[in-house]
Amino acid sequence: MAKKSKIEKYIQPGELPTFLRKMADAIENGASEEDAYLVMIEGFKKLKINIRNEFGHTAVKVTAKPMPAEKEDITENAAPDSAEKESSDKPKYKNLKKRMKTSFKVIFKSVHAGTIPPAQVVEEFMADSQLMISYEGYGDEYYDEYMAACDSFQQACNDSDVEAAHKACDEINSITAHCHSRYK
Repeated sequence: MAKKSKIEKYIQPGELPTFLRKMADAIENGASEEDAYLVMIEGFKKLKINIRNEFGHTAVKVTAKPMPAEKEDITENAAPDSAEKESSDKPKYKNLKKRMKTSFKVIFKSVHAGTIPPAQVVEEFMADSQLMISYEGYGDEYYDEYMAACDSFQQACNDSDVEAAHKACDEINSITAHCHSRYK
């Protein structure tokens, strides 16, 4: 699938509410046949809408970045003699850290806005944190302290304690900053 798709339209100013309703319907229920071009916004990861008034017309530009396709589980199709390889199939460290940065951004913004982050994001971040500490040579001396802060954060989220989650999140951020200042 393409990295991103674009729609660019010029419409009359009065047509804008109808266009936005069609977009909302496509997001909720899928694109209709008459508006099949809106299929690009179904299941988006990122959606950017730019609306400008230009010389009596309304310029609408919609950019949609699709969700990444789920990778097929290699263990389902693995041959019995490849069991040793399964344990060493880890993502590249750089890719893992990029994914962690994205999920931690959501976590950080949530707790600083006074809410518990979505459970799915917390689960992904915790699983990635466990995976991260299995890599050697990337700040190993910080791993115990980092995981203690992650455990505190996980417990705070389980207890729906926003204040404790905020404190633990800041601790994770501090430990990460110290490690990155030394190893990046």
